[in-house]
Amino acid sequence: MPDVHCTVNTCKYWQQQNLCNAQQIVIQNDKQGGFAPSAKLEQLSATPATNNDETCCQTFKNAHA
Repeated sequence: MPDVHCTVNTCKYWQQQNLCNAQQIVIQNDKQGGFAPSAKLEQLSATPATNNDETCCQTFKNAHA
């Protein structure tokens, strides 16, 4: 898996040097965002985007929860 960088240091998956150590990264377009991070990928429909401003990452889990 390539390095995934994240600056949200309150996430369970955040590690030193702003790296994400999640086993899986889930990204949708902003219009379709908002599903629970535990949602099954097979149940999600495709969410095309034309640029990265139209995406939102749903992998975040609070490290202190």
